[in-house]
Amino acid sequence: MLRTLFLLTILAGALTDSALAQAPDAGCALPSEPKGIPAAIDAAISGPADKDRACMKALLIPEARMMFVSLGADGAPSYRLETLDDWIARVKARGHAMLEEKQLKFHIERYGNIAHLWSSYVLHSDGKQVARGINSIQAIKEAGGWRVTGIMVQAESAPAPLLQEYLP
Repeated sequence: MLRTLFLLTILAGALTDSALAQAPDAGCALPSEPKGIPAAIDAAISGPADKDRACMKALLIPEARMMFVSLGADGAPSYRLETLDDWIARVKARGHAMLEEKQLKFHIERYGNIAHLWSSYVLHSDGKQVARGINSIQAIKEAGGWRVTGIMVQAESAPAPLLQEYLP
């Protein structure tokens, strides 16, 4: 009997610790609907480059990947794949630079507990526009809300300008 009670206590503690580790804090609640994902991404990215990224970590699942697609001078596409920790380290290296990302326009396709968002964005660093482009965002509904499973980004360039349909 004591052995069973001991094992149940250990199991309950492990489950509680696991649940607490995955729950976002009150300052970065998960979106209750996919339409809240763009604003949550903007809030998680915007601010000092070296800010605490707890909200970004809460919004993305631990296995999430970010893929950055670009076009070479010859028009050939290439990509760079990053984990969230890779992205955080790269952005943090910018020090106290103020970042502001704003989703311009988005379109959502949803089936049950999965969603895909096409979202155009603009990124400013210290008040100066440094990029504009498209985010392809995949998300899944969990018990606590919607979380991002992956983001593919392609910045606007001369050979690939943003189309009018992606602008507000």
